[in-house]
Amino acid sequence: MVKQGHYAGVQSNKKRRSIRQRQTKPVANKITRQDVSEFIQGRYVLTQRGTSDLVDETMQRFLSTWLLQATSADSDVWDMKIITQQTFTHIANQVPWQFYAVIVKQWDKLSHFLIKEVPAVPVATPIKLMQQVFDIKLLISQQLAINWYLTRFNTESQLATIKTTDISQLVKSFVAADEIVWQNVAVVYSTIPFKIKTDDVTTKKWLVKLNSLQPEQV
Repeated sequence: MVKQGHYAGVQSNKKRRSIRQRQTKPVANKITRQDVSEFIQGRYVLTQRGTSDLVDETMQRFLSTWLLQATSADSDVWDMKIITQQTFTHIANQVPWQFYAVIVKQWDKLSHFLIKEVPAVPVATPIKLMQQVFDIKLLISQQLAINWYLTRFNTESQLATIKTTDISQLVKSFVAADEIVWQNVAVVYSTIPFKIKTDDVTTKKWLVKLNSLQPEQV
């Protein structure tokens, strides 16, 4: 689940003041590896704005999970495509399809932020980014197809019957002229209503708002 976690923290005035103070320190004051994720999220909150509170919250939650995957290997080289794939796999069908629609629309802005900010993080050994350019729409259309089957079939025996061709055919139904057709996605997903599986009140409210978006609104 894209948890409330750090998202809730960066919303508080106290946290924002703390982050701002940290950003104003000379670059010579290196941060530790353990602080990289918080540092980047702080930079994101201070420098980025979406088109709505819902978009802002969605992107901050996604970035938090993305950074969790990126920092888990404790490496100085981050492969953006692999990390993004891992993030989608981690989130999977715990969010409605509208979550992925927001990511597609905001990806250029987010990737530009990562390409600019990650190598500039003041750590002892700068972080390098690999595979900075890739087809985000292809990754997401594939994940949407996988998520549909994950939701449709609950048991391992059922999931074992799914073939690569099944995934490919569903992907094709989502895409036209290299663009994801969200109306098509909505129609397919209408066969498996989204179920919220968290007790966190803030996360529930966020998921309900996301799930209420119509294709023309994403």
